[in-house]
Amino acid sequence: MLQSALQEKYQQHTGFQTISSTFIGAIGMIIISPYASKFKNVRAAATSCGHAFSSLKGGVGARVSYYPGGALDSTTHVELSFATVHLNAFEGEYYYLQRNKNLYNIMRSLNFGDGYGLIKPKNHVFVLGDMNYRTTQNYSATNEETHELISLIDASVTNADYSKKVEDLVDKYDELRMSMRNGDVLQNFSEAKITFPPTYKLHVNTAIYNTKRSPSWCDRIVYLSSYEEVGEDNSGQQLLKLPGSNKSAYNDRVRYYLPEVIVYDSLDSLLMSDHRPVYLEMTIPFDPPKSVISPLSGCLQILPTGLRADLVLDDFSQLGALESSSNVVSGPTTIYLKPTTFDNITQTLIRPLSNTIMGYGLWLGLTKQGRIFSFTAIVLLWVFFRFF
Repeated sequence: MLQSALQEKYQQHTGFQTISSTFIGAIGMIIISPYASKFKNVRAAATSCGHAFSSLKGGVGARVSYYPGGALDSTTHVELSFATVHLNAFEGEYYYLQRNKNLYNIMRSLNFGDGYGLIKPKNHVFVLGDMNYRTTQNYSATNEETHELISLIDASVTNADYSKKVEDLVDKYDELRMSMRNGDVLQNFSEAKITFPPTYKLHVNTAIYNTKRSPSWCDRIVYLSSYEEVGEDNSGQQLLKLPGSNKSAYNDRVRYYLPEVIVYDSLDSLLMSDHRPVYLEMTIPFDPPKSVISPLSGCLQILPTGLRADLVLDDFSQLGALESSSNVVSGPTTIYLKPTTFDNITQTLIRPLSNTIMGYGLWLGLTKQGRIFSFTAIVLLWVFFRFF
């Protein structure tokens, strides 16, 4: 269905093919491309971090090798790693800290069978999905931030003043933006400007916010942004999208090749959920970001570049100014980011057991067939113990 819809819209002469399809619980990722012959070495991974390691929360991942000249031309290629995540919900300090913990656990325990989790050297890395970060930890339907956020639904997204208002409120209230800015989570990652209204929580099939929850930008796309400097004499850098269209920013001596964000927005026309989906279109340099994994310890290294969550890659900032303005100290950390033996045990043994117990428990308690089965079993047990 997705392939047919894409072909109808874009009319690619090569057609569209599925590169990867991975699911766990209600979390999934499908990668579709009109250039399937340029991808190979496709690896998939899944991990859970719900209650008792169940699949109520967690993530799925895909790692692919991209060959700009086609898979038969093995001289030049680059790896891309993607993760779709669903983190813990609700407002409050406890749940906020759980979300941060979820992210680290998912990035570490996604096991692609190559010795690395999601973050691997010489990889472009993207994290997307329902991250569930909120705009307050003490929600009230009548407080000031709620009124400010709900007012965004009535404005025009094409208005420049509106976009600035959204940016200001994201900087002021959004947990994820503040957490990234302070270096608490997703270090070395960046996000494009948010100029669209909160994507959660809306009444299904309407554009009306449900005031049971704080209006929030729960649905996000971020990417590893530790791109390196390239000298002025190194020109003609190839983009993964199209060669020759890269933009650059100059200082006296150095040219920086950085991603170019084309559009980052939400889809207001899809009303079937209490969330609004988001999408990102961007070009990225062929050369991958600088590695943020220590080659010796396997721990996260925080680099001087790519630290700022408010780095806007459709306006080019000098890396020197970025480094000097950051309030996060760069260097090694104790955050281990490679799959462990415990991860393998929880994902191969504990997760299936938890899913089975929870699944049958929900079936027995919430479905008509399950309740009939439970009632029949109780009657039979009573008869057995009563008369035998």
